[in-house]
Amino acid sequence: MSAPRDYQIEGIVIRHAAIGERDKLVTLLTPDRGKVSAVAKSARRPGSSLGPCLETLSHGRYHCVTRRSTDLIVQAEALDSFPSLMSDLWRTSCGLYIAELIDATTVEGTPGRAVFGLMLSVLKEIDRAGCDDTVLRYFELRLLEGLGFCPSLKRCVQCGSTLQPVENALSSSLGGVVCSECINECLDARLLSVDALKVLRFWLGCDLATARRVKATEALAIELDEQLHRFVTHVLQREVKSRSWLARLRTEMLLTSNP
Repeated sequence: MSAPRDYQIEGIVIRHAAIGERDKLVTLLTPDRGKVSAVAKSARRPGSSLGPCLETLSHGRYHCVTRRSTDLIVQAEALDSFPSLMSDLWRTSCGLYIAELIDATTVEGTPGRAVFGLMLSVLKEIDRAGCDDTVLRYFELRLLEGLGFCPSLKRCVQCGSTLQPVENALSSSLGGVVCSECINECLDARLLSVDALKVLRFWLGCDLATARRVKATEALAIELDEQLHRFVTHVLQREVKSRSWLARLRTEMLLTSNP
């Protein structure tokens, strides 16, 4: 018996592109099918009922039809519009960074319920309470975990010894923390403070709302940012373009907020 031609999926739009004058190629992150690409006919036409559900970061339910080439989206129902996120430049930019990172680290057709749940929960939290360094770093760490690239934080990845509460180091090439005795044996190891290691371990064991209770000093926030950036870049083997836009936007916001 052949598979049914039509199906419904829940998804979040992580990317879209124009096709011709009226159509869109939409990439969705879904819990059961992973990343899915489908064409939405006439979605760019003024007054199209599909249009509002196909913008990046839209969360909806999509009725699709299977084709030999790319499937078609024929109907869409909005589940979350994230009004506060979409009406604020900083929150929107953070959401787009998350979408780009998801797009860069996932492949089509591979189920990823944990990654989908992570993205949806983070977008809801940004919509509810805004976005700060903790939200972005928490997302990066938990995304690495969901993809199977979570840094090892309990034992030295070089010698296997239990990590002591002293300054250790993090190696992206070895996939985790190197103890103080092995630092010199790992060329890409970067010093990791006791507080930074504690925060990373704490984040892996709590939800985002709880993670936001951590009040990091500026120095600790910078350290966590640099360490996770190195780790994510090593996994991707390239930079995420929207990260530089976030840094520029943050600088401009700081400049305009100070007389």
